[in-house]
Amino acid sequence: MTPTDRTPPAMTFDDHLQHLVERALVSIPVADADDIYAVSFLIDNEEDDPRQPTLTVGYNTETQARRSIPDASDQAEARWNYAFWIQNELTVVGDLTSDPAGAAARQEWISDLGLWHAEQAGLAGWSSAMGPLAPRIGARFHQICCRLARTLHTTGVIERSVGRTVPVIVHELEYYEAIALQTEAANPPGIADEFTSWVRHG
Repeated sequence: MTPTDRTPPAMTFDDHLQHLVERALVSIPVADADDIYAVSFLIDNEEDDPRQPTLTVGYNTETQARRSIPDASDQAEARWNYAFWIQNELTVVGDLTSDPAGAAARQEWISDLGLWHAEQAGLAGWSSAMGPLAPRIGARFHQICCRLARTLHTTGVIERSVGRTVPVIVHELEYYEAIALQTEAANPPGIADEFTSWVRHG
């Protein structure tokens, strides 16, 4: 068997995540790039299933923030609350429909961590089994997303895609101290201070 005959190794979930996110960022239109002040890493569970965390990548612009001020409680909320953002979807990593390869790689990754649990009949049994596993899966998924964001800063992907350094906001639909902490971990020191100050002090 020659080297060209060999089946390439399966892409890990880390690799898949980085590939899709990098591809999404470089697709940002040049017309929007100058107006972007933050990149969004929105983490959610598809179908409310903790075994199916997804990462939606998007961004917000200065124009959108100004447009949202009349609907927000103040300028800071218009700028940092995702409810007022464009909510574009450059990619949704792990989505069962649009990214089945990522969903399969994610299941394998969770299984390798020893955290996968097959769905069982009966809500009580399912809740009992997933109760201790759900936060552990969530924590590991948040960690991998934060690590990716730091890598994108280090390798210059964000700077090349947007034209300068902007913070990556690693968040959910709700905001609390853990969101501030993980966003700090995802970015070079000081880059996300405006966002984390808003989360902590309003």
